Amino acid sequence: MDLTNQPQETVVPSHKTRYKGVNGAWPENLPVPTGAEAIAGVRLLYRKFLGRPFRGPFKLTSGRRHTWPRRGVYYVNPNDVRDHGGGWRAIAHAVGHLVYARMFPRARGHGPGHAHLEKQIIEHIVTSGWLDGKLRRASRPAKPKPDPKQVRFARATANLQRWESKQRRATTAIKKLKRQIAGYQRRGVVVS
Repeated sequence: MDLTNQPQETVVPSHKTRYKGVNGAWPENLPVPTGAEAIAGVRLLYRKFLGRPFRGPFKLTSGRRHTWPRRGVYYVNPNDVRDHGGGWRAIAHAVGHLVYARMFPRARGHGPGHAHLEKQIIEHIVTSGWLDGKLRRASRPAKPKPDPKQVRFARATANLQRWESKQRRATTAIKKLKRQIAGYQRRGVVVS
């Protein structure tokens, strides 16, 4: 019996097997991103992998809300521990699902293409230095709050100067008009 011409069964790797290599791309001891880092990361990942920026605002969220756009607002949850342990893992997975769904609207959510895309996202995060804090902004020194009494005093002084200026202009205008009326009266112009 010749089995060489028989059709071979294709072995489709299971969901867990497929993502084993994907999750192995993460280094050990991942830092948890701050809110600002998470928003900046999602914004940059969206632009890089979809080729255009997200048109709405980005807002930080917490609790049981996933990192996902809703009603034109992209909500980012850096602490969603229900999804792949939270942090950068959850962000990469959520952005991967969104990008994959936009690129291939008819594909299954956890298809082989999604695993490949998520691995590319992970490699981008790691090689860009985001885990080392590259997305952190330098903290600005806090502006000293002005004393409210000083602010009100300065505002009152400015208002007084503005009204005195208006008063001087009004006095000058009244003098000019009185002289003009007196001139007309000397020439014999009478109001009828």
